[in-house]
Amino acid sequence: MISTAVVGLVAGVCGVVVTRAVFGAGAVVGGAVVGVVAMCLGVILSWAGLTGSRDRTIAPDGGGRRLRTHAHPVAWFAPVAGSAVAMLAWAGVAHSSGSGWVQAVGALLAAVLITGLLAPYVAARRATLTCSACPSDGQAGRPSALTMTANGPLRIRPRYPVGVETAAVGKPYGPRTVEVPITPSRRGVIESVFVEVASCAPFGLLWWARDVEVALPRPLHIAPRLGDRARMETTTTRSAGDSRRRAPSGVGEPRGVRPYRPGDTRRSVHWPATSHVGALMVREKEQQTDDPIVVDVVLPPDPPAAEIEAERVMSGVTHALMRGETVVLGTRETGGHIVRAVRDRIDLGRRLARAVSSLEPRVQPPPFGGDPYRRGPRA
Repeated sequence: MISTAVVGLVAGVCGVVVTRAVFGAGAVVGGAVVGVVAMCLGVILSWAGLTGSRDRTIAPDGGGRRLRTHAHPVAWFAPVAGSAVAMLAWAGVAHSSGSGWVQAVGALLAAVLITGLLAPYVAARRATLTCSACPSDGQAGRPSALTMTANGPLRIRPRYPVGVETAAVGKPYGPRTVEVPITPSRRGVIESVFVEVASCAPFGLLWWARDVEVALPRPLHIAPRLGDRARMETTTTRSAGDSRRRAPSGVGEPRGVRPYRPGDTRRSVHWPATSHVGALMVREKEQQTDDPIVVDVVLPPDPPAAEIEAERVMSGVTHALMRGETVVLGTRETGGHIVRAVRDRIDLGRRLARAVSSLEPRVQPPPFGGDPYRRGPRA
């Protein structure tokens, strides 16, 4: 409401100044009429911006952020007050001198100031922003670049996730492409971002801005940071989930050779037998696979505690993958309880990004015990 009143008052003052400058100091009635009409138009214009779209609040990070989806002036007091003072001062000079050219310059100055104050509103309302490319994976605390296309010269400031303010510049007309870096503060799957688009066209006198939601062309999985490594404990389970991936084996007594099967490592290839038979042959051992590390991720309902637990799991499983271990990960996602082997660190980050806390008690106990990290025994 304050911006509505300010816009209407400035429009009314500008109308009076322009009328007095053009028709002289005696045109009191005409100046008043023009001022009232300009004030009404300013109020209607600003009110249309306030009611054309509703503000809303988002809370994807747990804190809640208010989005201003209508076009509103940014840091408006100094430009509006300066313009009003300049027009009143010039009106006084024009009234004292009585020269026609002074009044004409005053009218031109008033027109320029009014245009500089109100024209960016139209540009901000018509501003559009689309995302044409984005990465599929990222990590909390690290920037990820989004490729966006703007329909004009705009200032782009990511609001959620936060990011670096970027200017869409380039050719005078038509769309322009700009890279907008964002830095997610926590893990999760991002399907859209909220950014503030602002314009001060054509004279750069006053910025008008509004918040828009930009859909991403594909989901962006934000993996957690690497936290403190979790301890490992043993359990008697032999479950490997629904995974069919074989683990590389470096233990066991030699038993013979056999044809190659998917999942066998290059180290197990028996090259003399391969050259003799003409097909890949591998060494067969008494123990074909090492028991995998079975991890059951249980995230607490509290978001900060869940983030710490996810970081702990990320660090421990990453260390196990770097040692060449096979890890079977159990996570609770929106589609249910998922248990399968982790292929690599990217797959681990995606699984933890989609993981949610278990708010409802489960009918069956966790298959891998209470501690999230368990190691199966070796045969």
